[in-house]
Amino acid sequence: MKMPAKAAAVSLLALSLALTGCDVTLTRVESSPSVTPPATTEQSPAPTASQPPSNISKDSNTEKPTEAPAEKPGPVAEKWKNFTDAGKTISFELPDDWTVKVLPPPKTGAVQLEVRNNEGHVMATLGTQISGLGGACQPESQSPYIVLASIPMELPSDNESREAVEPRFVYRVIQGATHYFASYGITDHSAGLDGKACLVYNTVTSQQLGIYMFGDVLQFSSDPMGSPGLRAFPTIADAQTYMLSSEYQNIQKMLTSLTATR
Repeated sequence: MKMPAKAAAVSLLALSLALTGCDVTLTRVESSPSVTPPATTEQSPAPTASQPPSNISKDSNTEKPTEAPAEKPGPVAEKWKNFTDAGKTISFELPDDWTVKVLPPPKTGAVQLEVRNNEGHVMATLGTQISGLGGACQPESQSPYIVLASIPMELPSDNESREAVEPRFVYRVIQGATHYFASYGITDHSAGLDGKACLVYNTVTSQQLGIYMFGDVLQFSSDPMGSPGLRAFPTIADAQTYMLSSEYQNIQKMLTSLTATR
């Protein structure tokens, strides 16, 4: 099954105090009450290396989500604020108790930052004017992958490649030797053809912002042991259960709130 260019996708789980510093603007936004996220599934048995996961469909590469879990997702944070970079090229909302760390940009006019939760853990990285991407895939190095969430977004995109899709937030899982490895971010191209991938980018491309990203990692691969920065789950069901957590709901709301210069 081949992916048509600029394919539409279905969304899943569509879910002012002014502060200044580091040349940014933070504005508070109100939302719904928050609760403690559901317990993790660390006790779930993991498949052995001799019995790798094998239940990802070869037709799951359309950047459309699988069926949503039946359970009700946890609520997002109660209070939110807005971040805008000094050059006013990007803007997004984040929970009021999360922080933005602006990093030295790789080039003039670029944006580089990290978003950390109230415990100091990095929830997402944002960068613009990214360069140095590349790589090739060999058929034998590909692994099955599946899209668990796909939410269309209004973002600038000039991607006209064969794998191009409308800009969107995605939560994708790729099969490893003993676990499934999950990643979330924005993209404007499919991870691969025929339900398999070996080098996946969480990026969108536009003339104004160059290659830009907002997600957990810039890229990940089909390495059987996973790529640095990815979450590992024993089963696909566990990866779906994480989607019900308040942490994931906060991340999804934050990333899908991104607006950028056109």
